[in-house]
Amino acid sequence: MIFSAVDHSALAQAVTEEAIVVTGEEVPSAYGAPPGLSRSRFSNTVNAYVLPPWSFFFGELFEGQGFRHGPPDYLFTQEVEMGLPYRFNVAAEAQFERFNGGGGAQTVSLEARWALADWNKIPLNPTVFAEYKFGVGTIRHEEVPPPPGEGEEEEEEGGPPKVLDAYEVRLLLAQDFFERVEWAMNWFFEKENTGDRGREWGFSQAAMMPILLPNERVKVGIEMEYKNVTTKDTRGDPVNSFTIGPTVAWKPTASTRLDISPLFGCTHDSPIADVFVAFSWLFGGERAEAEAPVSTRFRYYTDAAYSHSGKDSGKEMKQVAYVPPCPQWYGDREWNVNLWGTYAFTNTEFAPNPSLVDIVQSTSEGNPVLGTYDRYIGGDHAWGGGGDIKYFFCRYAGLGVEGFALDAHKPGFDIFEDQAVPIFVHRRINHNHTVGAVLGTLTLRYPIPCTRFAPYAWAGVGAIFGGGERDTLHTQGPPDAFAVNAQTEHFGSETKVLGQFGAGLEFRIARHVGWTNDLSFGVIDGPRNNFGMVRSGLNFAF
Repeated sequence: MIFSAVDHSALAQAVTEEAIVVTGEEVPSAYGAPPGLSRSRFSNTVNAYVLPPWSFFFGELFEGQGFRHGPPDYLFTQEVEMGLPYRFNVAAEAQFERFNGGGGAQTVSLEARWALADWNKIPLNPTVFAEYKFGVGTIRHEEVPPPPGEGEEEEEEGGPPKVLDAYEVRLLLAQDFFERVEWAMNWFFEKENTGDRGREWGFSQAAMMPILLPNERVKVGIEMEYKNVTTKDTRGDPVNSFTIGPTVAWKPTASTRLDISPLFGCTHDSPIADVFVAFSWLFGGERAEAEAPVSTRFRYYTDAAYSHSGKDSGKEMKQVAYVPPCPQWYGDREWNVNLWGTYAFTNTEFAPNPSLVDIVQSTSEGNPVLGTYDRYIGGDHAWGGGGDIKYFFCRYAGLGVEGFALDAHKPGFDIFEDQAVPIFVHRRINHNHTVGAVLGTLTLRYPIPCTRFAPYAWAGVGAIFGGGERDTLHTQGPPDAFAVNAQTEHFGSETKVLGQFGAGLEFRIARHVGWTNDLSFGVIDGPRNNFGMVRSGLNFAF
Protein backbone atom coordinates (compact mmCIF):
# COMPACT_ATOMS: atom_id res chain seq x y z
CA MET A 1 0.00 0.00 0.00
CA ILE A 2 2.80 2.35 0.83
CA PHE A 3 4.56 1.68 -2.47
CA SER A 4 1.28 2.08 -4.34
CA ALA A 5 0.64 5.47 -2.76
CA VAL A 6 4.11 6.65 -3.53
CA ASP A 7 3.74 5.52 -7.10
CA HIS A 8 0.38 7.27 -7.48
CA SER A 9 1.83 10.46 -6.05
CA ALA A 10 4.70 10.36 -8.50
CA LEU A 11 2.34 9.93 -11.42
CA ALA A 12 0.23 12.82 -10.24
CA GLN A 13 3.11 15.28 -10.24
CA ALA A 14 2.86 18.16 -12.67
CA VAL A 15 4.88 17.76 -15.80
CA THR A 16 7.32 20.51 -16.70
CA GLU A 17 6.92 21.22 -20.40
CA GLU A 18 10.03 21.96 -22.43
CA ALA A 19 9.72 23.97 -25.62
CA ILE A 20 11.70 22.62 -28.54
CA VAL A 21 12.59 24.95 -31.42
CA VAL A 22 13.76 23.02 -34.46
CA THR A 23 16.25 24.79 -36.71
CA GLY A 24 18.04 23.71 -39.84
CA GLU A 25 19.54 25.05 -43.02
CA GLU A 26 16.98 25.99 -45.64
CA VAL A 27 17.80 24.85 -49.15
CA PRO A 28 16.20 26.64 -52.12
CA SER A 29 14.71 24.47 -54.84
CA ALA A 30 13.26 25.52 -58.20
CA TYR A 31 10.33 23.33 -59.26
CA GLY A 32 11.92 20.21 -57.75
CA ALA A 33 15.46 20.81 -59.03
CA PRO A 34 18.49 20.08 -56.80
CA PRO A 35 19.79 23.13 -54.90
CA GLY A 36 22.97 23.33 -56.99
CA LEU A 37 20.88 23.63 -60.15
CA SER A 38 18.51 26.23 -58.67
CA ARG A 39 20.97 29.14 -58.51
CA SER A 40 20.81 30.41 -62.13
CA ARG A 41 24.61 30.26 -62.49
CA PHE A 42 25.74 26.63 -62.26
CA SER A 43 29.42 27.47 -62.72
CA ASN A 44 31.44 30.43 -63.98
CA THR A 45 30.71 29.85 -67.69
CA VAL A 46 27.51 27.78 -67.48
CA ASN A 47 23.94 28.73 -66.56
CA ALA A 48 21.34 26.14 -65.60
CA TYR A 49 17.55 25.96 -65.32
CA VAL A 50 15.74 28.80 -63.45
CA LEU A 51 15.42 30.36 -60.01
CA PRO A 52 12.61 29.60 -57.57
CA PRO A 53 9.68 32.06 -57.86
CA TRP A 54 10.28 35.44 -56.21
CA SER A 55 13.90 34.67 -55.38
CA PHE A 56 16.81 36.99 -56.19
CA PHE A 57 20.31 36.19 -57.41
CA PHE A 58 23.15 38.72 -57.16
CA GLY A 59 26.49 37.94 -58.76
CA GLU A 60 29.94 39.53 -59.10
CA LEU A 61 32.16 37.88 -61.72
CA PHE A 62 35.82 38.56 -62.51
CA GLU A 63 37.49 37.18 -65.64
CA GLY A 64 41.20 37.58 -66.36
CA GLN A 65 42.63 36.51 -69.72
CA GLY A 66 46.35 36.09 -70.36
CA PHE A 67 47.48 36.05 -74.00
CA ARG A 68 50.58 34.83 -75.79
CA HIS A 69 51.24 38.37 -76.99
CA GLY A 70 50.16 41.69 -75.51
CA PRO A 71 48.79 42.77 -72.13
CA PRO A 72 46.10 40.83 -70.22
CA ASP A 73 42.42 41.67 -70.43
CA TYR A 74 40.26 42.00 -67.30
CA LEU A 75 36.44 41.85 -67.33
CA PHE A 76 34.14 42.62 -64.41
CA THR A 77 30.46 41.63 -64.58
CA GLN A 78 27.63 42.51 -62.20
CA GLU A 79 24.28 40.77 -62.52
CA VAL A 80 20.94 40.70 -60.74
CA GLU A 81 18.27 38.13 -61.55
CA MET A 82 14.76 37.47 -60.28
CA GLY A 83 12.69 34.30 -60.46
CA LEU A 84 9.07 34.61 -61.57
CA PRO A 85 6.18 32.12 -61.49
CA TYR A 86 5.64 29.63 -64.31
CA ARG A 87 9.40 28.97 -64.63
CA PHE A 88 10.30 32.45 -65.91
CA ASN A 89 13.40 34.48 -65.01
CA VAL A 90 14.37 38.08 -65.83
CA ALA A 91 17.80 39.62 -65.30
CA ALA A 92 19.98 42.68 -65.91
CA GLU A 93 23.75 42.68 -66.31
CA ALA A 94 26.53 45.26 -66.64
CA GLN A 95 30.07 44.54 -67.83
CA PHE A 96 33.22 46.62 -67.34
CA GLU A 97 36.64 46.14 -68.92
CA ARG A 98 40.22 47.05 -68.03
CA PHE A 99 42.79 46.65 -70.81
CA ASN A 100 46.17 48.20 -71.59
CA GLY A 101 45.82 51.06 -69.09
CA GLY A 102 42.27 52.07 -70.07
CA GLY A 103 38.91 50.95 -68.82
CA GLY A 104 35.23 51.64 -68.47
CA ALA A 105 31.74 50.29 -69.05
CA GLN A 106 31.31 47.98 -72.02
CA THR A 107 27.76 46.62 -72.18
CA VAL A 108 24.46 46.64 -70.35
CA SER A 109 22.26 43.60 -70.93
CA LEU A 110 18.65 42.54 -70.42
CA GLU A 111 17.98 38.81 -70.14
CA ALA A 112 15.03 36.44 -69.94
CA ARG A 113 14.78 32.67 -69.71
CA TRP A 114 12.02 30.07 -69.52
CA ALA A 115 12.17 26.41 -68.52
CA LEU A 116 9.94 24.20 -70.63
CA ALA A 117 8.74 22.04 -67.71
CA ASP A 118 9.21 21.24 -64.03
CA TRP A 119 12.39 19.42 -63.10
CA ASN A 120 12.82 15.93 -64.63
CA LYS A 121 9.55 16.12 -66.57
CA ILE A 122 11.63 16.39 -69.77
CA PRO A 123 15.06 14.73 -70.16
CA LEU A 124 17.95 17.19 -69.72
CA ASN A 125 15.47 19.85 -68.50
CA PRO A 126 15.79 22.26 -71.49
CA THR A 127 15.58 26.00 -70.85
CA VAL A 128 15.56 28.74 -73.51
CA PHE A 129 17.51 31.94 -72.90
CA ALA A 130 17.49 35.30 -74.74
CA GLU A 131 19.66 38.37 -74.12
CA TYR A 132 20.06 41.80 -75.71
CA LYS A 133 23.30 43.70 -75.13
CA PHE A 134 23.48 47.49 -75.38
CA GLY A 135 26.95 48.75 -76.27
CA VAL A 136 27.88 51.64 -73.97
CA GLY A 137 31.67 51.83 -74.29
CA THR A 138 34.57 51.63 -76.71
CA ILE A 139 36.21 48.45 -78.01
CA ARG A 140 39.50 48.05 -76.15
CA HIS A 141 40.38 44.50 -77.16
CA GLU A 142 39.28 42.86 -80.42
CA GLU A 143 38.47 39.14 -80.31
CA VAL A 144 39.02 39.05 -84.08
CA PRO A 145 42.05 41.21 -85.06
CA PRO A 146 41.20 43.66 -87.90
CA PRO A 147 43.05 43.47 -91.24
CA PRO A 148 46.52 45.13 -91.15
CA GLY A 149 46.26 48.95 -91.13
CA GLU A 150 42.46 49.05 -91.11
CA GLY A 151 41.97 49.38 -87.35
CA GLU A 152 44.59 52.15 -87.06
CA GLU A 153 42.92 54.26 -89.76
CA GLU A 154 39.52 53.95 -88.10
CA GLU A 155 40.89 55.01 -84.72
CA GLU A 156 42.69 58.02 -86.19
CA GLU A 157 39.58 59.25 -88.00
CA GLY A 158 36.90 58.88 -85.37
CA GLY A 159 38.54 57.64 -82.19
CA PRO A 160 38.23 54.10 -80.81
CA PRO A 161 35.30 52.14 -82.30
CA LYS A 162 32.19 51.80 -80.17
CA VAL A 163 30.89 48.55 -78.74
CA LEU A 164 27.96 47.52 -80.93
CA ASP A 165 24.56 46.29 -79.82
CA ALA A 166 24.14 42.53 -80.09
CA TYR A 167 21.65 39.77 -79.36
CA GLU A 168 22.30 36.29 -77.97
CA VAL A 169 20.22 33.12 -77.67
CA ARG A 170 21.11 30.01 -75.69
CA LEU A 171 19.82 26.52 -75.02
CA LEU A 172 20.45 25.49 -71.41
CA LEU A 173 20.57 21.79 -70.51
CA ALA A 174 21.00 20.32 -67.03
CA GLN A 175 20.70 16.96 -65.29
CA ASP A 176 21.72 15.21 -62.08
CA PHE A 177 22.98 11.62 -62.11
CA PHE A 178 22.86 9.10 -59.25
CA GLU A 179 22.05 11.97 -56.86
CA ARG A 180 25.77 12.71 -56.77
CA VAL A 181 26.92 14.24 -60.05
CA GLU A 182 25.39 17.46 -61.44
CA TRP A 183 25.93 18.44 -65.07
CA ALA A 184 24.95 21.45 -67.18
CA MET A 185 25.64 22.54 -70.75
CA ASN A 186 24.96 25.74 -72.73
CA TRP A 187 24.81 26.13 -76.51
CA PHE A 188 24.97 29.80 -77.53
CA PHE A 189 24.81 32.04 -80.59
CA GLU A 190 25.57 35.79 -80.53
CA LYS A 191 25.53 38.34 -83.36
CA GLU A 192 26.19 42.07 -83.61
CA ASN A 193 23.48 44.15 -85.27
CA THR A 194 25.69 46.55 -87.24
CA GLY A 195 29.34 47.26 -88.04
CA ASP A 196 31.47 44.25 -88.88
CA ARG A 197 28.58 41.92 -87.91
CA GLY A 198 30.65 39.92 -85.45
CA ARG A 199 29.25 36.44 -84.89
CA GLU A 200 30.05 34.00 -82.09
CA TRP A 201 28.76 30.51 -81.42
CA GLY A 202 29.90 27.64 -79.25
CA PHE A 203 29.20 25.70 -76.08
CA SER A 204 30.23 25.52 -72.44
CA GLN A 205 29.68 22.71 -69.98
CA ALA A 206 30.59 21.67 -66.46
CA ALA A 207 30.18 18.63 -64.21
CA MET A 208 30.45 18.86 -60.42
CA MET A 209 30.06 16.63 -57.39
CA PRO A 210 30.15 17.38 -53.63
CA ILE A 211 33.09 16.27 -51.53
CA LEU A 212 31.74 17.58 -48.21
CA LEU A 213 28.24 16.15 -48.10
CA PRO A 214 26.66 18.11 -45.20
CA ASN A 215 24.78 20.91 -46.96
CA GLU A 216 27.04 20.42 -50.02
CA ARG A 217 29.50 23.03 -48.76
CA VAL A 218 32.28 22.19 -51.24
CA LYS A 219 32.00 20.88 -54.80
CA VAL A 220 34.70 20.11 -57.33
CA GLY A 221 34.49 19.35 -61.02
CA ILE A 222 35.64 20.11 -64.54
CA GLU A 223 34.62 22.99 -66.83
CA MET A 224 35.23 23.78 -70.50
CA GLU A 225 34.25 26.34 -73.15
CA TYR A 226 34.51 26.44 -76.96
CA LYS A 227 33.98 29.63 -79.02
CA ASN A 228 33.97 30.18 -82.78
CA VAL A 229 34.25 33.92 -83.59
CA THR A 230 34.08 35.58 -87.03
CA THR A 231 33.23 38.91 -88.66
CA LYS A 232 31.71 39.61 -92.07
CA ASP A 233 35.23 39.66 -93.57
CA THR A 234 36.52 36.50 -91.84
CA ARG A 235 33.66 33.99 -92.15
CA GLY A 236 36.00 31.44 -93.74
CA ASP A 237 38.80 31.96 -91.22
CA PRO A 238 37.25 31.83 -87.73
CA VAL A 239 39.00 32.29 -84.41
CA ASN A 240 38.65 28.97 -82.56
CA SER A 241 39.11 29.09 -78.81
CA PHE A 242 38.87 26.07 -76.49
CA THR A 243 39.68 26.24 -72.78
CA ILE A 244 39.36 23.57 -70.09
CA GLY A 245 40.24 23.26 -66.43
CA PRO A 246 39.08 22.46 -62.89
CA THR A 247 36.32 24.28 -61.05
CA VAL A 248 35.66 24.60 -57.31
CA ALA A 249 32.53 25.90 -55.56
CA TRP A 250 32.45 26.74 -51.85
CA LYS A 251 29.40 27.85 -49.86
CA PRO A 252 30.47 29.87 -46.81
CA THR A 253 26.77 30.23 -45.88
CA ALA A 254 23.50 28.74 -47.06
CA SER A 255 22.85 31.68 -49.42
CA THR A 256 26.32 32.62 -50.68
CA ARG A 257 28.79 30.83 -52.92
CA LEU A 258 32.32 31.40 -54.22
CA ASP A 259 33.33 29.81 -57.56
CA ILE A 260 36.89 29.61 -58.91
CA SER A 261 37.68 28.21 -62.38
CA PRO A 262 41.21 28.41 -63.85
CA LEU A 263 40.82 27.35 -67.50
CA PHE A 264 43.75 26.78 -69.86
CA GLY A 265 43.88 27.27 -73.63
CA CYS A 266 44.18 24.27 -75.94
CA THR A 267 44.27 25.98 -79.36
CA HIS A 268 46.48 28.59 -81.01
CA ASP A 269 43.69 31.19 -80.82
CA SER A 270 42.92 30.50 -77.15
CA PRO A 271 44.27 32.60 -74.30
CA ILE A 272 47.05 30.93 -72.33
CA ALA A 273 44.87 31.12 -69.23
CA ASP A 274 41.30 32.28 -68.60
CA VAL A 275 40.67 32.59 -64.87
CA PHE A 276 37.18 33.13 -63.42
CA VAL A 277 36.27 34.11 -59.86
CA ALA A 278 32.61 34.65 -58.95
CA PHE A 279 30.79 35.50 -55.74
CA SER A 280 27.00 35.10 -55.68
CA TRP A 281 24.17 35.56 -53.21
CA LEU A 282 20.76 33.89 -53.49
CA PHE A 283 17.84 34.63 -51.19
CA GLY A 284 14.07 34.57 -51.05
CA GLY A 285 11.67 32.31 -52.89
CA GLU A 286 10.25 28.90 -52.08
CA ARG A 287 12.35 26.73 -49.78
CA ALA A 288 12.40 23.09 -48.86
CA GLU A 289 11.71 21.83 -45.36
CA ALA A 290 14.46 22.49 -42.86
CA GLU A 291 15.82 19.24 -41.50
CA ALA A 292 17.02 18.74 -37.95
CA PRO A 293 18.42 15.66 -36.20
CA VAL A 294 15.76 12.99 -35.77
CA SER A 295 16.22 12.98 -32.00
CA THR A 296 15.19 16.65 -31.74
CA ARG A 297 12.33 16.86 -34.23
CA PHE A 298 9.61 15.79 -31.73
CA ARG A 299 9.35 15.60 -27.96
CA TYR A 300 6.61 13.29 -26.67
CA TYR A 301 4.87 12.84 -23.33
CA THR A 302 4.15 9.35 -22.01
CA ASP A 303 0.69 8.18 -21.09
CA ALA A 304 1.82 8.09 -17.44
CA ALA A 305 2.70 11.77 -17.52
CA TYR A 306 -0.70 12.63 -18.94
CA SER A 307 -2.78 10.31 -16.74
CA HIS A 308 -3.50 13.15 -14.34
CA SER A 309 -5.02 15.33 -17.03
CA GLY A 310 -7.75 12.94 -18.02
CA LYS A 311 -6.35 12.38 -21.52
CA ASP A 312 -6.79 8.98 -23.09
CA SER A 313 -3.87 6.69 -22.36
CA GLY A 314 -1.59 5.69 -25.20
CA LYS A 315 -1.76 9.06 -27.02
CA GLU A 316 1.39 11.02 -27.79
CA MET A 317 1.39 14.81 -27.74
CA LYS A 318 3.91 17.12 -29.51
CA GLN A 319 4.94 20.36 -27.84
CA VAL A 320 4.84 23.39 -30.16
CA ALA A 321 6.95 26.45 -29.39
CA TYR A 322 5.43 29.87 -30.11
CA VAL A 323 7.60 32.17 -32.19
CA PRO A 324 6.45 35.81 -32.32
CA PRO A 325 5.94 37.20 -35.83
CA CYS A 326 8.51 39.51 -37.39
CA PRO A 327 7.66 43.21 -37.82
CA GLN A 328 6.36 44.05 -41.28
CA TRP A 329 8.21 47.01 -42.81
CA TYR A 330 6.60 46.75 -46.26
CA GLY A 331 2.91 46.55 -47.05
CA ASP A 332 1.11 44.19 -49.40
CA ARG A 333 -0.58 47.22 -50.98
CA GLU A 334 0.89 50.68 -50.56
CA TRP A 335 1.60 54.01 -52.25
CA ASN A 336 5.21 55.18 -52.47
CA VAL A 337 6.34 58.77 -53.05
CA ASN A 338 10.08 58.99 -53.68
CA LEU A 339 12.17 62.18 -53.87
CA TRP A 340 15.83 61.86 -54.90
CA GLY A 341 18.93 63.60 -56.13
CA THR A 342 20.88 62.22 -59.05
CA TYR A 343 24.22 62.28 -60.83
CA ALA A 344 24.20 61.42 -64.55
CA PHE A 345 27.32 60.35 -66.42
CA THR A 346 27.77 59.86 -70.14
CA ASN A 347 29.87 57.54 -72.25
CA THR A 348 32.66 60.04 -72.96
CA GLU A 349 36.34 60.37 -72.20
CA PHE A 350 36.04 64.16 -71.96
CA ALA A 351 33.87 67.12 -72.96
CA PRO A 352 35.76 68.57 -75.97
CA ASN A 353 36.33 72.27 -76.47
CA PRO A 354 38.84 72.51 -79.33
CA SER A 355 40.45 75.77 -80.32
CA LEU A 356 39.35 77.73 -83.38
CA VAL A 357 42.56 76.97 -85.29
CA ASP A 358 42.06 73.22 -84.90
CA ILE A 359 38.43 73.45 -86.01
CA VAL A 360 39.11 75.59 -89.09
CA GLN A 361 42.09 73.57 -90.25
CA SER A 362 40.54 70.17 -89.69
CA THR A 363 37.22 71.16 -91.25
CA SER A 364 38.93 72.64 -94.31
CA GLU A 365 40.80 69.38 -94.73
CA GLY A 366 37.58 67.39 -94.37
CA ASN A 367 38.72 65.57 -91.24
CA PRO A 368 37.28 67.32 -88.17
CA VAL A 369 38.91 66.76 -84.79
CA LEU A 370 35.98 66.75 -82.38
CA GLY A 371 36.78 63.80 -80.11
CA THR A 372 34.18 61.57 -78.48
CA TYR A 373 31.38 63.38 -76.73
CA ASP A 374 27.77 62.90 -75.69
CA ARG A 375 25.37 64.18 -78.32
CA TYR A 376 22.26 64.57 -76.18
CA ILE A 377 23.15 65.75 -72.67
CA GLY A 378 26.16 67.53 -74.14
CA GLY A 379 28.77 67.18 -71.41
CA ASP A 380 30.32 64.25 -69.65
CA HIS A 381 28.16 64.61 -66.53
CA ALA A 382 25.21 66.48 -65.02
CA TRP A 383 23.61 66.92 -61.60
CA GLY A 384 19.88 66.95 -61.02
CA GLY A 385 16.91 65.61 -59.11
CA GLY A 386 13.52 64.05 -59.52
CA GLY A 387 10.76 62.00 -58.01
CA ASP A 388 8.28 59.25 -58.67
CA ILE A 389 4.93 57.98 -57.47
CA LYS A 390 4.29 54.23 -57.38
CA TYR A 391 1.41 52.00 -56.34
CA PHE A 392 2.34 48.48 -55.24
CA PHE A 393 -0.68 46.36 -56.10
CA CYS A 394 1.03 43.42 -54.38
CA ARG A 395 3.98 43.04 -52.06
CA TYR A 396 6.43 42.46 -54.91
CA ALA A 397 5.34 44.63 -57.85
CA GLY A 398 4.19 48.18 -58.51
CA LEU A 399 3.40 50.62 -61.32
CA GLY A 400 4.33 54.28 -61.30
CA VAL A 401 5.24 57.54 -63.00
CA GLU A 402 8.70 59.11 -62.76
CA GLY A 403 10.17 62.47 -63.71
CA PHE A 404 13.59 64.07 -63.42
CA ALA A 405 15.54 67.17 -64.49
CA LEU A 406 19.29 67.56 -65.13
CA ASP A 407 21.31 70.77 -65.08
CA ALA A 408 23.35 70.06 -68.23
CA HIS A 409 26.00 72.13 -69.94
CA LYS A 410 27.80 71.80 -73.26
CA PRO A 411 31.04 73.64 -74.07
CA GLY A 412 31.09 75.49 -77.38
CA PHE A 413 32.53 78.46 -79.22
CA ASP A 414 31.38 81.74 -80.75
CA ILE A 415 33.15 83.00 -83.88
CA PHE A 416 33.10 86.69 -84.89
CA GLU A 417 35.19 89.10 -86.92
CA ASP A 418 37.25 91.77 -85.20
CA GLN A 419 37.07 94.95 -87.33
CA ALA A 420 40.41 96.16 -85.98
CA VAL A 421 42.31 93.22 -87.43
CA PRO A 422 41.36 91.22 -90.54
CA ILE A 423 41.07 87.86 -88.76
CA PHE A 424 38.40 85.80 -87.07
CA VAL A 425 38.53 85.52 -83.32
CA HIS A 426 36.55 83.21 -81.09
CA ARG A 427 35.17 83.15 -77.59
CA ARG A 428 34.58 79.99 -75.59
CA ILE A 429 31.07 79.73 -74.22
CA ASN A 430 28.97 77.27 -72.21
CA HIS A 431 25.51 76.22 -73.37
CA ASN A 432 23.57 75.72 -70.13
CA HIS A 433 20.29 73.90 -70.56
CA THR A 434 17.88 71.70 -68.61
CA VAL A 435 17.24 68.14 -69.72
CA GLY A 436 14.02 66.59 -68.42
CA ALA A 437 12.21 63.28 -68.76
CA VAL A 438 8.90 61.65 -67.87
CA LEU A 439 8.48 57.85 -67.81
CA GLY A 440 6.00 55.17 -66.87
CA THR A 441 7.69 52.52 -64.71
CA LEU A 442 7.34 48.94 -63.48
CA THR A 443 9.11 48.09 -60.21
CA LEU A 444 9.79 44.60 -58.84
CA ARG A 445 11.01 44.31 -55.25
CA TYR A 446 11.65 41.64 -52.65
CA PRO A 447 11.29 42.67 -48.98
CA ILE A 448 13.72 40.38 -47.14
CA PRO A 449 11.76 38.71 -44.31
CA CYS A 450 12.43 40.03 -40.80
CA THR A 451 14.68 42.83 -42.08
CA ARG A 452 14.31 46.45 -43.19
CA PHE A 453 15.93 45.79 -46.59
CA ALA A 454 14.24 45.36 -49.97
CA PRO A 455 16.30 45.02 -53.18
CA TYR A 456 14.42 46.13 -56.27
CA ALA A 457 14.71 46.30 -60.03
CA TRP A 458 12.79 48.63 -62.30
CA ALA A 459 12.33 49.60 -65.93
CA GLY A 460 10.50 52.43 -67.67
CA VAL A 461 9.68 53.94 -71.04
CA GLY A 462 8.92 57.58 -71.77
CA ALA A 463 10.22 60.78 -73.34
CA ILE A 464 13.33 62.88 -72.73
CA PHE A 465 13.50 66.52 -73.83
CA GLY A 466 15.72 69.59 -73.64
CA GLY A 467 18.90 67.98 -74.98
CA GLY A 468 20.51 67.31 -78.33
CA GLU A 469 21.70 70.88 -78.96
CA ARG A 470 24.68 71.05 -81.28
CA ASP A 471 26.75 73.47 -83.35
CA THR A 472 28.06 72.80 -86.83
CA LEU A 473 30.94 74.84 -88.25
CA HIS A 474 30.88 75.52 -92.02
CA THR A 475 34.02 76.86 -93.72
CA GLN A 476 34.65 78.01 -97.27
CA GLY A 477 37.73 79.31 -99.06
CA PRO A 478 41.30 78.32 -99.82
CA PRO A 479 43.58 76.68 -97.24
CA ASP A 480 44.84 80.13 -96.22
CA ALA A 481 43.29 80.48 -92.77
CA PHE A 482 43.00 84.30 -93.10
CA ALA A 483 40.77 83.92 -96.14
CA VAL A 484 38.49 81.27 -94.69
CA ASN A 485 34.82 82.17 -94.30
CA ALA A 486 33.62 80.41 -91.13
CA GLN A 487 30.01 80.23 -89.99
CA THR A 488 28.44 78.43 -87.06
CA GLU A 489 25.00 76.81 -87.40
CA HIS A 490 23.15 76.09 -84.16
CA PHE A 491 20.58 73.29 -83.81
CA GLY A 492 18.09 73.40 -80.94
CA SER A 493 16.93 70.74 -78.51
CA GLU A 494 15.15 67.53 -79.50
CA THR A 495 12.59 65.27 -77.85
CA LYS A 496 13.35 61.56 -78.03
CA VAL A 497 12.05 58.23 -76.72
CA LEU A 498 13.87 57.11 -73.56
CA GLY A 499 14.13 53.62 -72.12
CA GLN A 500 15.61 53.28 -68.64
CA PHE A 501 16.27 50.33 -66.34
CA GLY A 502 18.16 49.78 -63.12
CA ALA A 503 18.39 48.11 -59.72
CA GLY A 504 18.87 49.26 -56.16
CA LEU A 505 18.23 48.73 -52.46
CA GLU A 506 15.76 50.32 -50.04
CA PHE A 507 16.25 50.52 -46.27
CA ARG A 508 13.18 51.33 -44.16
CA ILE A 509 14.16 53.80 -41.45
CA ALA A 510 10.60 53.56 -40.14
CA ARG A 511 7.42 51.86 -41.34
CA HIS A 512 6.54 54.80 -43.59
CA VAL A 513 9.99 56.25 -44.40
CA GLY A 514 12.74 54.57 -46.40
CA TRP A 515 16.14 55.39 -47.89
CA THR A 516 16.70 54.33 -51.51
CA ASN A 517 19.88 54.04 -53.58
CA ASP A 518 20.10 52.69 -57.12
CA LEU A 519 22.03 52.62 -60.38
CA SER A 520 20.27 52.85 -63.75
CA PHE A 521 21.04 53.18 -67.45
CA GLY A 522 19.18 55.32 -69.98
CA VAL A 523 19.02 54.27 -73.63
CA ILE A 524 18.02 56.90 -76.19
CA ASP A 525 19.05 55.96 -79.75
CA GLY A 526 22.73 55.13 -79.81
CA PRO A 527 25.85 54.66 -77.69
CA ARG A 528 26.75 58.38 -77.93
CA ASN A 529 23.41 59.33 -76.39
CA ASN A 530 23.17 56.71 -73.63
CA PHE A 531 23.87 57.65 -70.03
CA GLY A 532 23.99 56.22 -66.53
CA MET A 533 22.39 57.60 -63.37
CA VAL A 534 23.16 57.18 -59.68
CA ARG A 535 20.22 58.13 -57.43
CA SER A 536 19.78 58.52 -53.68
CA GLY A 537 16.69 59.76 -51.89
CA LEU A 538 13.87 59.32 -49.39
CA ASN A 539 10.81 57.16 -49.96
CA PHE A 540 7.51 57.83 -48.17
CA ALA A 541 5.08 54.88 -47.94
CA PHE A 542 1.35 55.20 -47.26
